[in-house]
Amino acid sequence: MRAPRRRLAVLLLAGSAGLLAVVACGGDHAPATVDAGCTLEECARADGGVGGSDAAVIRDASAAPDATGPIPYPDPLAGTTKAATLVKNGFQFTEGPVWIGGRLLFTDIPAATIWQLEASGQTTVFRANSGGANGLAVDPQGRLLAAEHGNHRVSRSDATIGATPAPLAERFPQSNGKRLNSPNDVIVRKDGNVYFTDPDYGGPIAGDSQLPVKGVYRLDPQGNLTRIADDMNKPNGIALSPDGATLYVDDTEGAYVRAYPVGADGNVGAPTKLTDTAKAGCDGIAIDDAGNLYVTTQSGVEVFDPAGKPLGVVTVPKNPTNATFGGPDRRVLYVTAQDGLYSITLNVPGLP
Repeated sequence: MRAPRRRLAVLLLAGSAGLLAVVACGGDHAPATVDAGCTLEECARADGGVGGSDAAVIRDASAAPDATGPIPYPDPLAGTTKAATLVKNGFQFTEGPVWIGGRLLFTDIPAATIWQLEASGQTTVFRANSGGANGLAVDPQGRLLAAEHGNHRVSRSDATIGATPAPLAERFPQSNGKRLNSPNDVIVRKDGNVYFTDPDYGGPIAGDSQLPVKGVYRLDPQGNLTRIADDMNKPNGIALSPDGATLYVDDTEGAYVRAYPVGADGNVGAPTKLTDTAKAGCDGIAIDDAGNLYVTTQSGVEVFDPAGKPLGVVTVPKNPTNATFGGPDRRVLYVTAQDGLYSITLNVPGLP
């Protein structure tokens, strides 16, 4: 997870003279002002999608001395289509989307390929022979981490075409050096702590022993690998809250999401069940800046607030596998689903 960027601030004021919209974007985006008298739809377009009756004041806590407390983000789905649309298909089985270095990468597991989405909408090969890479993540240095499903390891490389990945985690020392099963998804905290899930979807490892449990792991910045959990049926999607203080893990067969407290040093405490999903098959998890969770299930992308309250569902034509936020303003939710890649623009920016 990369370092937090300045929050998006939007102020919509309605008056008899028309509508004035002042948009102040964080990061590299310069403030923009929409002329008074524009329609609400025009102002919404200028802001990339926030508008309609659900338009709200979104405060930037760093912009005003008297701005204190939580930022009042809008409903992430209100006024949107609530339906993801196709970007490109024709793949075998897509997974692991991540926004890194200003572009989207995603995986095709059976094809052992990591794809790069171009601005034109076309895709090019970012990495062939990916070792059946599944989940992807970006670390604070902008490097790419991959849960290599087929190679039974987590790797790291520069986020450049042709870069050779190096193994980060392959064996669990506390189990006599047995091989990991098939790392599925991975996330990195801004201090360099790596967390990943390790179910057994990759099947037995020929000629080698592997772990007897389906676990969740932490790799600290010093390279020490510890097991966080060994009591889940199929630990799968994994994500961190925007402040890095909560780790979320879902269980595909159990159809629930757990929340783990994470200390300042990266150690993980005892979990609680955050929520049950409406449908089984929960897979990937994405997080927006407000801390809302986007869990891919057989329903589509189920959206929950940080307390686990359901906020709605983004429908996807095929069963989704994973999701991430990207685009210039980080408000495009990219969703991998079976043989395709889909997207939808939402009201709240999110994390890669």
